[in-house]
Amino acid sequence: MSSLPNYDQSALRTLAKRTEYETWLLEAVYAIAEQDLFREWPDGIVYPLDQNESACYGFACGNIIIGDWRPGFLSAGAPLIFVSSFKLLDMLIDWVIERNGGRATFRFQQKIDRLSQPIVFPPFVECRPWLKERLVGLYRTLEPLRGTIIHDRHFASIDGSIQVSTSKHGVVGVPVQISAHHLRKLVLTMVSTLNYIGGAWAFDEYREKTLRRDLDEIEPLHGLPLFGQRQPFFTRVRVYQTSADPLRVDPSLVKADLSRRYLDQDCMFDLRILVVRDGAVSDAYLLPWNIFAERGANWREGIDPANYKSAIPQDINPEHLGR
Repeated sequence: MSSLPNYDQSALRTLAKRTEYETWLLEAVYAIAEQDLFREWPDGIVYPLDQNESACYGFACGNIIIGDWRPGFLSAGAPLIFVSSFKLLDMLIDWVIERNGGRATFRFQQKIDRLSQPIVFPPFVECRPWLKERLVGLYRTLEPLRGTIIHDRHFASIDGSIQVSTSKHGVVGVPVQISAHHLRKLVLTMVSTLNYIGGAWAFDEYREKTLRRDLDEIEPLHGLPLFGQRQPFFTRVRVYQTSADPLRVDPSLVKADLSRRYLDQDCMFDLRILVVRDGAVSDAYLLPWNIFAERGANWREGIDPANYKSAIPQDINPEHLGR
């Protein structure tokens, strides 16, 4: 009986070391950073004191970079970006095959054949068959395209997009169009997956849905069915109330309100409850999405509000207190 592969911290460090350069390059080119992709914003939906009607607030941030090298690089360097993103996937597959007792090989067909047999990926991927299937699908689709870019000239790069054909055994296939947008989504998929596998990035329902959405957008590159994942949207809802019971709020009503506001998005939210006494906020609670998202009307059972007490925010608007 064969033993399961060992994906301990030593193995994860090996993967991180192997993929370090390409990850750094692609993160630099696209300015990918966890704190920017999943930014912490101020509370976006506010229910003034004991009111059922909410107010919506939008926030944005920006910076101006003079002489930014990225746009020019992205426009001219699409083939390099594509090859680097495939190399990340290839190094992941190499590592998985080795952890499953296989030998390192430079022959891509041998790797593809091995992926057709039972093989165990690291826990983050293995417990998500939908991700495992799409990583394998990406590998099968992208490998011959990578070969064309490295060895042949049956491709064109225009304004950050690539048109490339398979060209094995002297037979040129139908051109595949990879837009600049899809190339970025491919890079995001690979960089985020590696960071999730290694534990460098946190993972939750919002990020899982974001990953599924990205995979939907590059469906032509893995060839598997769409999830139909709507654009995930995460916010924090602030509720002012005179009741001292922070569990008095009905999250289902908030969900319905957000669904009306954001028709085409998959909305998730944390609840910030601010208890008002004598015209001022006396207590604050922050209830995370996961404690009420799927529990329906019985979500309050077993929850101790004291575990969710938080600091009182500094950005209290007197108008929301009914003044």
